[in-house]
Formats: sequence, C-alpha cells, structure tokens
Amino acid sequence: MLEVHDVTVERPGREMPVLDRVSFRLAPGERAALLGGNGSGKTTLARLLNGTQLPSRGRVLIHGHDTRDPAARLEVRRRVGLLFQEPDNQFVTTTVEREIAFGLENLCEVPERMRDSVQDALEDFDLLSHRQVPPHEMSGGEKARLALACVWVMGPGTVVMDETESLLDLRGSETLLHKIEDLPAETTLLRVTTDADVAASAARILVLDEGRVVADGAPEAVFAHLPEHVVERVGVPLVWQLSMELVRTGRLHRPTVSLQNVLDALGMPEPPGGAA
Repeated sequence: MLEVHDVTVERPGREMPVLDRVSFRLAPGERAALLGGNGSGKTTLARLLNGTQLPSRGRVLIHGHDTRDPAARLEVRRRVGLLFQEPDNQFVTTTVEREIAFGLENLCEVPERMRDSVQDALEDFDLLSHRQVPPHEMSGGEKARLALACVWVMGPGTVVMDETESLLDLRGSETLLHKIEDLPAETTLLRVTTDADVAASAARILVLDEGRVVADGAPEAVFAHLPEHVVERVGVPLVWQLSMELVRTGRLHRPTVSLQNVLDALGMPEPPGGAA
C-alpha cells in the first residue's frame, strides 16, 4: 500500500507551495495515471514516492514505512522503483549488464542469484545483444527498456514512471507499453504524464493542478467534471472529443474514452491491434 497523507512541499523564495495538502492511496496492483500540466508538481510528487525527496509537512508511507525515517529509506527505494523522464539521468555504470546489476549489488544480493536475475532481465527486456554496450550509446527506446529492467530486477511492488515515454517515438512507446503490461499483476503502477490520451488508458486518473489534486477517479468521471481552466492546461483525450460530438448528434448516450465504443457508434470495425 502506498499512502500520501496531507503532504505539502515548500521551497525557499517561492510564495506558493509546490505541493499543497496532497492525499491519496494506491492499492497493490492498481494501475493509475498522474496527469498535470508543466509546473503542476508532478515530478516533485514522483520523487516523494520513493524517498528521493521528502515532504515539508505530511507523510508518505510505503507499506507502513515512513520515507522520512532514514532507517527505512533503503527499503522504501527497494519497494518503489522510479523511472525518470530522461533515463540517462539514472544510469551510473559503463555497460548494460553492470547497470542492471547495480541495484542488486546495493541490496547485497548473493553473486549466484544476482547473475541469474541479471540474465533474466536481459532476456525479458530484449537486451541480451546489448549486454556490454554503454547505456549512453543506446537509442531512446533501448534506454527506456534498460531503465525499466533496472527497476524490475529489484522486485519493487510499485513502479512510478515520470513521463518516461515522452521522448520516445511511436515504436519505442509501444514497445515500452508492452513491457509495462508484462509486469506482474500485483505491481502497482503510476504513470506521470502531461498527455491526456496516455492518462485515459489507466483505470484511475489523479489530476494535479497548481500543487493540488483536483480530480481523482475513473477516466470518464474525471474528464466529465474537470473545470475549464484545468482542461486548458491538461487537455482531454482525442477519443473523448470525438465521443462528445457523437453525443451531440445523438449517436452516443454519454462521452467515453473507449475507442471501441466510438467505433461501434460509427459502425466501424475494430482497428488492427485492438481498441483503446
């Protein structure tokens, strides 16, 4: 269980807090998105969730471990894996193989088990041919897969992705999405994004605006009630916009983020690869 209790983050010289009394919980296995415009506090919140940053007030609990407790910090970071927007910012070694092993070394994993775990990660994330390649020489999609492999090999219960896919091309984004879908069902996932279409693919959306959570719920409920000034900052999914037009013409009863529902209303077949 990941719990954020009345968290506020302040910065010297800034009149308004970066985060203002933020509270929410994520249950084991929950797949959610954190949607917000630039400067809304998303990255700060992501860093709070694995103890990289600490709140000015309030508490962040990871399975009961308080991120403010120095004795719990290693356990918090083992349980919550954070993927940065730019993977290069989290690479610290000279080869793919050593990068995957780095976290396990910090956990004092026994060498035999560590070798097996690294080998599994190389295979599972299609990185076997890059074993001895320096991370900085890889493509954006390969770097994103490596970053996810480095988190996955630690066995975290929660993965937080801070706009990890934002710099990828379509193919790289799709490949990363497939790898995310292959994570164990009990893994909690929070995708931090500025893209309403990405957020709409989650079962739950939290909308962050000016440091506050202004909406929290299923996609249809969130987009149906967002204040106009928030919509101007975060937008709405393209499918939602299309469905609104179909509602106006009487072809749908209510707006939706389901592409299949829109296609059904238009009498069109499902596209190759399935509906969103």
